[in-house]
Amino acid sequence: MQAVQPPPLILDLRNRSPPASPPSHPADSPSSLASDASSHASDAATSVTSEAPSLGDPLRDQIIAGLKGHAQPVVPGKTDVDRQFAYRRTIPTMTLYSQRGLEIYEDITNTQAYYPFCAEKEILEKYGDEIACRMFGLPSSVLVPEQDGAPDYEPTQAANKPAKKEKWGDPSVGSFNYGVNGAANRTSTTHATHGLAVELGSGSLDKTRHLLRSMAKLLQPGKKGEQKAAMEAIDYKALDLEAASLHSTLSSLASVEGDCVTTSLEAQTKQSRRRVSVSGLHATYDEGLAFLKAQNMGSPPPVVHDLPDSPFSSPGMPPARLPNIDESAVSLDASPPLQPQAEEHRATSIMWLGSSCGNYTREEAVDFLRNIELREGDTMLIGIDGCADGPRIETAYNDPEGVTRAFILEGVDVAGRTLGGEAAEVLNQRNFEYVNRWNAQLGRHEAYVKAKSDLSIPLDDGEVRLTEGELLQIEVSYKYLFSEAVALFHLAGFRLVQHWTDSSRSHYLYLVEKPRMWFPSTKTSAAKMLGIELDEGEKTNDYGVPSLQEWEEMWKAWDALMLDTLSPELRFTKPIPLRHIPLFYIGHIPAFRDIHLSRYFNEPLTEPAHFADIFERGIDPNVDNPDEVTHWHSEVPQNDDGWPAIEEIFEYERKIRERVKKVYVEHEGRWTRKLARILMMVFEHEAMHWETSIYICLQACTKLNLPPGVAVPDFPSLARSAQRAIEAEGPAARQSTVSFEAQTISVEHDDRETDDESAPYDPEHEYGWDVENPKREVRVEAFKMDVVPVTNGDYLDWLETTGKTGDEKLVPSSWAAVTGGGFAVKTLYGEVPMQYAREWSLAGCAEQLEAFAQVRSITAPWPTQALTENHRAQSKGGRLPTFEEVSLFHQRHPVSTPLGNVGFANLHPVPPTLPVPARDGSQIPATDGGLWQWTSTTLAPWKGYTGSKLYPGYSEDFMDDKHKVVLGSSYASPRRLARPSFLNWFQPNYRYFLGGARVAYDV
Repeated sequence: MQAVQPPPLILDLRNRSPPASPPSHPADSPSSLASDASSHASDAATSVTSEAPSLGDPLRDQIIAGLKGHAQPVVPGKTDVDRQFAYRRTIPTMTLYSQRGLEIYEDITNTQAYYPFCAEKEILEKYGDEIACRMFGLPSSVLVPEQDGAPDYEPTQAANKPAKKEKWGDPSVGSFNYGVNGAANRTSTTHATHGLAVELGSGSLDKTRHLLRSMAKLLQPGKKGEQKAAMEAIDYKALDLEAASLHSTLSSLASVEGDCVTTSLEAQTKQSRRRVSVSGLHATYDEGLAFLKAQNMGSPPPVVHDLPDSPFSSPGMPPARLPNIDESAVSLDASPPLQPQAEEHRATSIMWLGSSCGNYTREEAVDFLRNIELREGDTMLIGIDGCADGPRIETAYNDPEGVTRAFILEGVDVAGRTLGGEAAEVLNQRNFEYVNRWNAQLGRHEAYVKAKSDLSIPLDDGEVRLTEGELLQIEVSYKYLFSEAVALFHLAGFRLVQHWTDSSRSHYLYLVEKPRMWFPSTKTSAAKMLGIELDEGEKTNDYGVPSLQEWEEMWKAWDALMLDTLSPELRFTKPIPLRHIPLFYIGHIPAFRDIHLSRYFNEPLTEPAHFADIFERGIDPNVDNPDEVTHWHSEVPQNDDGWPAIEEIFEYERKIRERVKKVYVEHEGRWTRKLARILMMVFEHEAMHWETSIYICLQACTKLNLPPGVAVPDFPSLARSAQRAIEAEGPAARQSTVSFEAQTISVEHDDRETDDESAPYDPEHEYGWDVENPKREVRVEAFKMDVVPVTNGDYLDWLETTGKTGDEKLVPSSWAAVTGGGFAVKTLYGEVPMQYAREWSLAGCAEQLEAFAQVRSITAPWPTQALTENHRAQSKGGRLPTFEEVSLFHQRHPVSTPLGNVGFANLHPVPPTLPVPARDGSQIPATDGGLWQWTSTTLAPWKGYTGSKLYPGYSEDFMDDKHKVVLGSSYASPRRLARPSFLNWFQPNYRYFLGGARVAYDV
């Protein structure tokens, strides 16, 4: 018989001053905040159960402000239909969450029509084990075996190891190593041993219990006790505004799920079944997040207000901690440390389920998420409704049983009772009816109450008159297409780690993080995809002078790659024989920066000045004859002893970074056009060498350290998710082509370097390289192109069918041969088995991709239908597209959108995505999977081209009939390089470049 558990600990964190953000709501809320600002004046400082008015009640103030309303009607859209739903007055959404409202809401979740609850429950039931693992940085294989049998409990799916913990200034890692040397955040020395999950707006826990069951599995030893548990302790904290509801739901949870959760603070013995420790936080979102921040930072917690008049708290108990402690050892006068012991590794995950994100306008959702602080390695799990089926949505929010109607009208009664007196007689549900609609243009459901007759509502300072048929808005609930959710995360500073969806693909759970190495989409691009207008202060010139903050982010990411990921043993090796040793690039970046600043300011080079001679320019030899280098380059030492010491290079870099900062202190706001160009040039040069360094690292991928400050991908889980998405698209979707008629298009942009001496500085001017100027018109003949670039699976099937898997010229350098046969794909995390990477875009050289394209035809796209030699001879084969064709495709499907796998959205290729309809009937673009796109066009001068004077030879040296143009960008390209006019080039047989291709066809 299961022992009775003690009452749950509930901490009262309620502040006495109103928080800054909108009110928090129960999970799975079918409503959200009203869109006009008056309903967001402040959070409710008390529960909405009071029958009489109270002085200083923020909810009462919101109700009065909403009834007084706007001087002019608010029209929710631009059409005639939208004008029918114009309103001047609102009732705060918070009125829906009285005790009675919560009870009715529970009934809503049990209706057949209300799909969000069922959809999220389905996700947690199906993928709870995967999700629990990923929340705490563990591979899904801990709980989800790849094949029949017990989970393998391996620490990571990656082949590489974390970098060793070093002390500040250790020359083996360098003085700029942010992760090891520069921060007090978690290091990646091991996976998490302790977990903390905090759920914002926990509600009934009916769905969360599935995830808690999975978390409990992480605490159990594997293989009949012979293997250590994946984690030592997990603490779950449910945050809600209703203390009584917290006590009830946590007590019920402990009673029903006693094998998985415990409300006890007593330490568990090794022999007992370990359980997730559960407790409550009576708080608003702001208060709960402030409490969490205090725990994470190790600072004193915010003031905790006990609940002396409530049986639902443990007065005097200090805040709960990880790991759990023996209650008898707790002193009421002193709290144990907030952090686990040094050898323990804690991961925190914030849970925001139930489509609560829809409770905010899109702008408010950005602001709310932007202000959430996550340490490196911590995550946030966000549930978002992605349904776009209008009839289904309207039925869900106006069910045939009338439960939602009762819920909304109960809010009217609460508003009346809160005002009290005669107002309660007028503001009563018998005087109103429920009206709802799906606003497809704005992507939201809207709920109103409509006055049945003329009404007069008395207030302390007058009255409010309503006319018969007048609408009062009481809630809106925003829905997010996948593309909109990704754009939301970019604007909020989150990188998407992984996502899960239900069988109808109408609801999503997103796992996000705030990583060290990441360049999010431009605000302009993300705001456009999300469908919002940026404030004037947020609008920036994305291709103007890089900000000092952008420099800091670049340096942080560069150090994470070159000083953490690249192990010291590789610095004097040549993973790519055609390139310098990696040590050269560590010195090349600051030297290039210093040389151009010294030229502009006519100042001496930074000491040691001779470093400029060693590190000024790298090499690009002829692939067919590596000893032939046709352009000027630095003379480098011929043996390891001739290179400067790594400590000297680190100090050189430090001084030149300080020089850049000094330029901003002295000149920001007083730029000249030439100085602005120099800063753009040295910044983007550094961005380009990110990519160079990454594909050098890839050729030694099994000897790298794990990239720091970024979640290690769970490749098996990602592959399963990709396969489900492909199956949902249908078997023919990825074999389709897109047709283009003959037309003339504009490419590049106007940015003449020769104007720099005479033209004044313009903050709106967009800079580029010499090959991006001038803007010109080009002719594109009619053609067809595959929607999906060539994938690893496509190419491997071709090699196997033709018996060419042993042909060294055809096997891509992005692959590694596996002992015993087969291939893996090289990543910064090691070699990923091909079974997980089949749907990724293929990284190969132009010659390899051209050979594949020639045997692929429109009528029989490879590998759907094998082509006989006779069929190949008769069919119209494919080819690599031209510069003009790829330019046209990218104008329709730009690579710079938040959906693109660029800017380290992932540190590896991913399956490319198909174009899908947007809300307004336009098309959400297809993506390239994270690789540049090869063209068949040779780099050559065009009319108006003039080589750079600031950087002689940047492009001129490579107009030698040996280089093909490539367009787009890759996962290793900082997103600034993904601008439409950016142009790159490589030799067609250069095997190491991160380039893929779509097959084009003549028509």
